[in-house]
Amino acid sequence: MYKSSSVFKDESTFFHEYVPHELPHREKQLEQLMRFFRPFLTDKFVSVNILIIGQAGVGKTALAKLFGKKLVEESRRRDEKIIFEYMYCSAARTLSAVLRQVISKNWRRIPITGITGSELIVELNERLAKDDKRLVLVLDEAKLLGGEEIHGLIRSAEFFGYGKARISTIIISRPEDWVAYLQPDLSEDVHKIIELPRYSEEELRDILEYRARIGFHEGVIAPEICGMVAKIASETGNARHGIEILYHAGLIAEKSDEKKITPEMIRIAKNEVYPETSPEILRGLHVHELLTLLAVAITLKDELAAPIGRVYDNYKVVCEEYGARPRTTRNFRNYLRVLSEIRIINTVIKNFKKGRRTVVTLTEIPSSILEERVRTLLKNKAPIDILD
Repeated sequence: MYKSSSVFKDESTFFHEYVPHELPHREKQLEQLMRFFRPFLTDKFVSVNILIIGQAGVGKTALAKLFGKKLVEESRRRDEKIIFEYMYCSAARTLSAVLRQVISKNWRRIPITGITGSELIVELNERLAKDDKRLVLVLDEAKLLGGEEIHGLIRSAEFFGYGKARISTIIISRPEDWVAYLQPDLSEDVHKIIELPRYSEEELRDILEYRARIGFHEGVIAPEICGMVAKIASETGNARHGIEILYHAGLIAEKSDEKKITPEMIRIAKNEVYPETSPEILRGLHVHELLTLLAVAITLKDELAAPIGRVYDNYKVVCEEYGARPRTTRNFRNYLRVLSEIRIINTVIKNFKKGRRTVVTLTEIPSSILEERVRTLLKNKAPIDILD
């Protein structure tokens, strides 16, 4: 029988996908975003394209999602038909896949093959026009799509003629990814840039106290404990890191039948939380990327770095274990590239006696914990997904 928690008032407020009603220390940026989109609400056929830029855990995704909620609420008050869609590009990877998901969700199911990206852009615009709707599309981790594809989507408004633009975009990126992957193609398309700085320790404390207030029962966590977590998270300015520590500490307290979170629980939770392997990131990986990541974790159990060839050998063993057909070394290198781009692993070129070779290393997460998390995800995959 279900038993209510003596620790959590609302456990979901700690989940990655939760959108809070308030964003402490991001009020100014939310106001900016609302102001930039003001013409979108007053002029039916204006296209607004905004870049939100900042490091991990500074509120980029939460800012975009909270704005989306407010935009949809405002559009209903004005009797406007606006669709707001958030897309995490690690799961989609191509603009065609993104557009296919948008059309399938709002109109009809689109077959995986047989329709080009250009045809999908035309169909999306035609369906928006027919229903007299407009779309605001958020592209999170946009570098995985590439600037050229996003440029094509934004500039599609020119094809349909002046005054007929129905698609606006919010592009989310880290600064280094914007410069390397997106800026060359999109610098003239983006109307405004909202830059989110890293949080200070004081700001992190405010954020964590707010999440604790809405997520825990009163008295579960003392202000000084929130301050302790804020100090830990201030090393990177990553609010998500601090929120996950709070959540894990709450789970430890609940499991121990305690009604208060102690400093020792925070210390234990700190060693269990690794922001680079958040559930959202791992769930976005395809089956063979997960199998590759599992091979990396197994290979690096007893060493700091390993050559790609050795990891590939373990990848083939892992594929056999799960009944999957190993892909070619070329595909395998692409899987490693994806894992490196989303910062779960590192690939480094090193000099050896016989020449230069690329080796694979892990970020801070222990290989044993990574292996456990990946195996859990693979266990939940349908057999058809693994055998495909």
